[in-house]
Amino acid sequence: MSIFCVGQAAYDITARVDEDIVPDQKYRLTTHTECPGAPALNGACVCGKWGASSYLVARIGEDACGTIIKNQVRSCGVNLDYLLDAPGVSTSFSFIVANGKTGTRTIFNFPSQSIEANVRFPEEAPDVILCDGHEPEATIAFTKRFPQVAVVVDAGTCCESTMQTACVSDYIVSSRAFVEQYTGKSLPQDDEGIVEVLHALGEINPGCKVAVTLGPEGLVYLEDNELVRMPAFPANAVDSTGAGDIFHGAFAYGLSRGLSFADCLTLGSMTASISAAKMGSQRSIPELDEVLDALEAHGIAIAGLR
Repeated sequence: MSIFCVGQAAYDITARVDEDIVPDQKYRLTTHTECPGAPALNGACVCGKWGASSYLVARIGEDACGTIIKNQVRSCGVNLDYLLDAPGVSTSFSFIVANGKTGTRTIFNFPSQSIEANVRFPEEAPDVILCDGHEPEATIAFTKRFPQVAVVVDAGTCCESTMQTACVSDYIVSSRAFVEQYTGKSLPQDDEGIVEVLHALGEINPGCKVAVTLGPEGLVYLEDNELVRMPAFPANAVDSTGAGDIFHGAFAYGLSRGLSFADCLTLGSMTASISAAKMGSQRSIPELDEVLDALEAHGIAIAGLR
């Protein structure tokens, strides 16, 4: 099982504030959490932590944040042999405010410079490619080199780079924000309207499978052209930072193990639910056994993962 995660890596500094932030106020914070983060990185850490051959394809600078990221990502079992070669680039970092009352978060990201990067490829084809839209050139290069490999896109926001990767993906697992930005209107509540939206997403790359994650409302997808609403698992959410990334990492892991689309979504949903109960992104990734135990407590058994 080899999974290549292509996209963004960052260093996250997260502080918890148990109230809504308002202008012209001072908030005195006594604790904070620091750890690696960003979609591709978190996805790679899920897969590596769960025992897959996980590879991160991202730009990480030769600076203090980059050194910390590399050490901690390697400790999750992630291989860094295929990092993007972009000399002089600085490591992306984020300031994050987590609302402990609602479990929501606000992210202030400082991205790496858009320096042209050299892409390196493995000799053997991966089993799965997970992309987040932040490195479209690298993603497209991988899909051209390995055209038969299953590609999953973590479609968080509808921007040009995410659309480029979605157009070459076999699985588009998007957020509500992506859908509403793509369609230009709020996500419908009725079944017929949601089915139309899912079909519209499927037209981005005809033949792909699509699902839309809705946070505490669960997710929706089509099974044999019929709408399925999957409820969210209960979560004592304190920080949703990285929950979506971790969802997609679990989804990609399940795909590499030959799980069905529905089982991959179920695995991702429970993993994200558990992660939201902890502060930080990469630090909140649960062990696979913890996820499987939680699923079994809900009467759900996914064969072949023990």
